[in-house]
Amino acid sequence: NHRLQEMLQTMCRARGAELCPTDDRYCIDNGAMIAQAGWEMLRAGQVTELSQSGITQRYRTDEVEVTWRD
Repeated sequence: NHRLQEMLQTMCRARGAELCPTDDRYCIDNGAMIAQAGWEMLRAGQVTELSQSGITQRYRTDEVEVTWRD
């Protein structure tokens, strides 16, 4: 988890963003992070139909297209 946070910090700095890591109590799995990303997408009106959704364990955080913020 700490190595992942280091990698995310590097990516954020390169993009002028701020990393706000989740409290260690919630770092058991990615559920809290997935829920937060889903909430942000929903707030911005970005909805993916279930039939267009997919799951992969190999999905990389640096491959996510963030379209819900400026």
